[in-house]
Amino acid sequence: MVIKTLEKKQIVIPLLLGAVLALLYSKISTIMFAGLIGGIAMTLLAIYDIKIGIIAAIVSLPFLPDKLAMLFMIYLVFIFLFNNIFREGYTIKQSFVHVPIIVFILTIIIGTITSLDPMGSFRDLAIHLSALGLLFIMVNSVNSKNELNVMLTAFVFTATLVALYGIYQYFVGVELDPAWVDETINPDITIRVFSVFGNPNILAEYLIMSIPVSVALFWNSRKLIKKLIFFLTSIVLACTLVLTLSRGGWVGVAFGIFVFMLLVEKRLLLLSIPVGLLSIFVLPQSIINRIQTIGSLADSSNAWRIETWQITIDIIRDHWATGVGFGYVPFKKTFETYIRTMPNFHAHNTYLELTAELGIVGIILFAILIFVIYKYAIIKSIESKDKYIKVIIAGLLGGIASLMIQGLVEHVLFMPKIIITFWTMIGFVLVAMKLSEIEAKDDYEKYKKSAES
Repeated sequence: MVIKTLEKKQIVIPLLLGAVLALLYSKISTIMFAGLIGGIAMTLLAIYDIKIGIIAAIVSLPFLPDKLAMLFMIYLVFIFLFNNIFREGYTIKQSFVHVPIIVFILTIIIGTITSLDPMGSFRDLAIHLSALGLLFIMVNSVNSKNELNVMLTAFVFTATLVALYGIYQYFVGVELDPAWVDETINPDITIRVFSVFGNPNILAEYLIMSIPVSVALFWNSRKLIKKLIFFLTSIVLACTLVLTLSRGGWVGVAFGIFVFMLLVEKRLLLLSIPVGLLSIFVLPQSIINRIQTIGSLADSSNAWRIETWQITIDIIRDHWATGVGFGYVPFKKTFETYIRTMPNFHAHNTYLELTAELGIVGIILFAILIFVIYKYAIIKSIESKDKYIKVIIAGLLGGIASLMIQGLVEHVLFMPKIIITFWTMIGFVLVAMKLSEIEAKDDYEKYKKSAES
């Protein structure tokens, strides 16, 4: 009887599953069906190994709707907690560097509670906490250089796919939003690529974080085939960044590469001078003209930003202590009470925006967070004898530095995908630092054993 029941289950369950899948396939498009199957597979694999889930989150982020990406990260947090926190003998990884992150989390929670529009602030709070949940999982799950390398490679390859789609847009043509370019001083610009992000400046924010990481993987690779692969990814990412025509992105990545060279090989800084001069003769005139408009008040977008900054400073002056509340919604509502002819979602400057949202204390705590991460990451990089750790930390810090520089002319912590990528980069840095500490402990144990013998 048991055998017969088992045989029935073996036949009925696959038939029912097949019928459900067939019904779904008949009701939705092939692309949606493939995405559904892939999503189910990744969800199940994440239960099997949380690191597969992390990779899936990194790879799918640019392509998934924001809410679905956040739900997947929340799902990963619950899987991690279920598999590990309640397991006897498991300890959460702790470090001094985590303190400013925890303090910043408390700050944005308080900024949400005390907000002029708490429900509006909850949108940004949910995004940041979801991203920080992924960071938490990364720090507590990735325990080897190989695992870190796989995730970084997945990140760079995903960014390259995004970039290739941007190049495709350039050749087939996409509509240029008049708000993206001042045609009076840039009449020869007819296209700005945006790939899957819907806006060229947002695409640039994503690319400038990935370019120094791609360069770091190229620099660190020993095998010729790997060097060639990461050389190509770096070129593709850089070319697409150029096609975004994002001046803030260009300045940002230049600074990010400067940080990378400063940490890895200072002599490369001398090489950057002739490369910069050569680019003047290689780049198209439209790109040169675009570069020349950096800082020009004749450019309408620059004039718009300056006026926005002036009004934001007025908001900060009136709400300097606690800010108007975390997130763009309370800022936007407050901004409209100062001027109704300029409907702005954000301040077009990350530092002014955070000051307006969280007050003076909030921006100081954010600055401390970034400072502490850079300080201790650089110390770990200097102390580490492992070339891979040194180069990867340099690439990650270069990527974060790129975004922080673009933050001078854009609010880079506005779009969910960029917020998540930013915290993912921080997570990568913390993982690299943890691996450096593991390496130091192993070296100490080896030294201790050799001394005792």
